[in-house]
Amino acid sequence: MTRIARYIDDPPSFFLWEIDEVVVFALFIGIGIFLHSLLVFMAIGTASAYLLGKVKQTRAEGFFLHMLYWHGILPLRDCPPSYFRTLVE
Repeated sequence: MTRIARYIDDPPSFFLWEIDEVVVFALFIGIGIFLHSLLVFMAIGTASAYLLGKVKQTRAEGFFLHMLYWHGILPLRDCPPSYFRTLVE
């Protein structure tokens, strides 16, 4: 019998945060280093990552990818552009 771990489908994580929350935090840290106000932007990054985690818990999986597609930021290869609201064949 082969054992399969329960967390095999979980998204990558860094300590307690998922990778997208770490990216948000790192983005604000980078801005804080660039603008020479690291503590302020570290606090903003922590709050933003926390809020992102809370929003992700209330939405379905793939919600943010859907929003990026719907607003035209992330085009999908096999799908029509998102500004086409009605398809006529």
